[in-house]
Amino acid sequence: MSKKEAFSKNLIPLNTSKEGQIITILGVIFGLFLIYKFVSSGNITNTVALAVLPISFVVFIFTILYYRRIFYALFISHFIILLLSTYTAVMIGAVTLVFNIVAMMLLILIGVYRNTSWKNSWNGMLGLFSIWGLYCVAELGNPNTVQQAWNVAITYYYVYPALCAILVPITIRKYKSIEWLLILWSIFVLIASFKGYWQKSHGFNARELAFLYEYGAARTHIIWSGIRYFSFFTDAANFGVHMAMAAFTFGVSLFFVEKRWLRIYFSIVAMAAIYGMFISGTRTAMAVPLAGLLYFVLQSKNWKLFFMSLFVLVAIFSFFKYTTVGESNQYIRKMRSAFTPQGDPSFQVRLDNREAMKEYMADMPMGYGLGLGGQSGRYNPDKSMPLPPDSWLVNVWTDTGTFGLSLYIIIHGLLFVWCSWLLMFKVTNKRLRRVIATWLSVNFGFFVAAYANDVMQYPNMIILYTGFALCFAAPHIEKNDKALIEGNEDAEEKKYSLTV
Repeated sequence: MSKKEAFSKNLIPLNTSKEGQIITILGVIFGLFLIYKFVSSGNITNTVALAVLPISFVVFIFTILYYRRIFYALFISHFIILLLSTYTAVMIGAVTLVFNIVAMMLLILIGVYRNTSWKNSWNGMLGLFSIWGLYCVAELGNPNTVQQAWNVAITYYYVYPALCAILVPITIRKYKSIEWLLILWSIFVLIASFKGYWQKSHGFNARELAFLYEYGAARTHIIWSGIRYFSFFTDAANFGVHMAMAAFTFGVSLFFVEKRWLRIYFSIVAMAAIYGMFISGTRTAMAVPLAGLLYFVLQSKNWKLFFMSLFVLVAIFSFFKYTTVGESNQYIRKMRSAFTPQGDPSFQVRLDNREAMKEYMADMPMGYGLGLGGQSGRYNPDKSMPLPPDSWLVNVWTDTGTFGLSLYIIIHGLLFVWCSWLLMFKVTNKRLRRVIATWLSVNFGFFVAAYANDVMQYPNMIILYTGFALCFAAPHIEKNDKALIEGNEDAEEKKYSLTV
């Protein structure tokens, strides 16, 4: 009898007996009575808390029995919570963080019970971010630091990268698991694209109108080129860059997946993502596929693939830079302007702001503190940056200072080099290597876009650091996945027969 069967048998020993059935029925009746009492008393908070207890219990049992699937839940939680925030007030960061930490604690407890090997989690990615984490802790000594702002910012600076570094190598153990991650991601890409289409065709709901007109987002979302749609994301830039990430990932991955239906499905997802990218009106989004394709070309070990990718890259660049084809379309016209930034007034304003920021940053060697380099009015720090950072990397600079930004870039630069080395020299299965290399290339494109826009927001973080963690998991996946081992053996036999 397996541990799972033994645990399941001992977990609910009364489920087949009459006594067990009677106890279950009485428990349900008593629970419904308590809910009725809370509802009649008007205590909604306690009512909701009691109502979710059965769901929490089911999730807890599911986690114990299927703990290797827990990363799927963490992965999609970022999308689900973001989607819910479109219709109701949700503290996205707080809810997602609590969910992730609780799941991590459960996994540790279950890992002890099941004697799980954690050696794959002690990898280069975790080591690099441990160094970065120490600097983030040192930021607590910054005289301008506000503890509440630090608590919020540390999640995307350190917590999510560390969680991915730990969880991905021990939960994603097969190539099919990577395909499942892509499928889960694709579902939300389709929903996001449809939501963008709905906004364009049927208008905005009450919360979205409040975002535009009460909170002032209309100034950046209703502009000369038209309306910039944002789906259920925090803003159009976040939506556009995410759709660009998806367009590249699924557009390239469809050439490497084995199943025909999956190739067709990925092509549909890629087209939907391209549509979402264009209606967002986010010019920065163009950097993701272009820079991503360039990185993919550089790490390609196939000359045919190298020249084909290089041709596509030159064709896309030439289309937008040197032609006027499609100029009558407002979205193509908007994207084309990204290739001539010198004539863009908003681009010039950004350059002027960054020059002015150097004077303010001269007196802040450690920056303004985590979470305080941007719009920090709600935290009331002693000193505030009067100019908006307007991009993620500039935000890192104003948050952590020149040394902090340098360390952040070095950490991620080493991460790219390390991941590329693993894929090129430690992974022999072509299908596995190319699918993960596509994800890594998207990460490169994301950081190029992060220079121009603040796009380190939900759900981009989970996509970004899952991609890095998969690179460190890849050698173990290839070693443990029997399907990949058999695939490599078949390839070797074919190569030998051709040689003979």
